Amino acid sequence: MVEIIPAILTDSSEKFKELVHKLESYTGRIHIDIADGIFVPNKTITGYDEIKQIESALKFDVHLMVEKPEEHLKEWIRTHADRFIIHAESKSDLTVLVDELHKNGRKVGLAFNPETDSGKFKDLINKIDFVQFMTVHPGFQGGQFVESVLERAREFKNEYPNISIAVDGSMHLETAKLAVAAGASIIVVGGHILLENRNVGEAIEELNKSCTI
Repeated sequence: MVEIIPAILTDSSEKFKELVHKLESYTGRIHIDIADGIFVPNKTITGYDEIKQIESALKFDVHLMVEKPEEHLKEWIRTHADRFIIHAESKSDLTVLVDELHKNGRKVGLAFNPETDSGKFKDLINKIDFVQFMTVHPGFQGGQFVESVLERAREFKNEYPNISIAVDGSMHLETAKLAVAAGASIIVVGGHILLENRNVGEAIEELNKSCTI
């Protein structure tokens, strides 16, 4: 079963609220991209203040595209976000971060940028709940799709068949189908749903059909 998760990336608190309300009728989970302007050139809302103001049954994934995730987690753990994605390339002790999140009842995903070799993180992989392969260079929606990442995802699936794989970056009908064929069970989609002024429900339904192999 493939899960389609809509993604929000914005530097506006008002836009964030607007997009959450736009999406909540069509999904049970939203992926929030958080960028610090250091790890990636873009800077977004901090997110934790905004999510505290949202009254919704939605669940949230928090994708921390930040250099030092530990500086953000104290506030995030006070929210109801239940899954966090930290980057393998961040300047932090990843094991400490994973243990801290698990201690606080959260699930943890480890994200890999297109050039990152997931094989260098074997000791950590058995501690996490899922991985996320970036098929764009992170920071902005609408980035160039890096198809070679899918082969890395396929190799990872062969080595770790029981660990779920998310794919994030330039996902649309064709690329999402390729990602699922490579072993992904979670497809993170931003621009295809939100930037093309489409009907959200129809866009998600089309993606679900496309990902049925």
